[in-house]
Amino acid sequence: MTNHRVGLSLIALLIVAMTFLEGAIAADYTVGDNYGWDVPPNNSSDFYASWASRFEFKIGDVAVFNWTGVHTAAQVTNKADFDSCNKSSAGIRLIGEAGVGVPITSEGFHYFICTVDTHCEQGQKVALNVTADVSSAPVPHPTVFAFTMVLSVLAIFLSIH
Repeated sequence: MTNHRVGLSLIALLIVAMTFLEGAIAADYTVGDNYGWDVPPNNSSDFYASWASRFEFKIGDVAVFNWTGVHTAAQVTNKADFDSCNKSSAGIRLIGEAGVGVPITSEGFHYFICTVDTHCEQGQKVALNVTADVSSAPVPHPTVFAFTMVLSVLAIFLSIH
C-alpha cells in the first residue's frame, strides 16, 4: 500500500510541475511545415507570413529550414531589406543540405530570404516575430491551473486513504 501512495503522490507532483513548465521549453519550428522552404505555391507573397502568424516564437526556439533543390536561407537585418529582397545585406547565409537550424537568440523580428535568383521576390521569405525567452513564459491559464490542482489534490487524497 505504501508503494501505491508514493506512486500517486509522485504523479500528483508531476502534474503540478508540468503545469508550471507548460510553454517553458524551447521548440523547433520547421519553416513552412511540410511544404518546407521553397518558392511558395502560386508565388503567394503571404504564404510564409501566414505560416509564421500561427506561432509565438521565443528566444531559445530554433527555425529549421528544409528544402530540396537550390535554395539558401539568408538573414537580413531590417524590414526594408526584407521587403525589397536586398540580397547584398544578407548576413548569415545557410547554404547546403536541408534541415539547417537557426537558433533564435534575441527578441524582435528576424528576417530570412532566399538569395537564389528571384525566389525572394516570388515570396520565399519569412519574418519571425520573437517576443520573449522561454524562461519568461506566462503563468498557465487559470482554468488549466485549477483543473490540475483539483487532480493533484484528488490524487493526494486517494493516496492517503
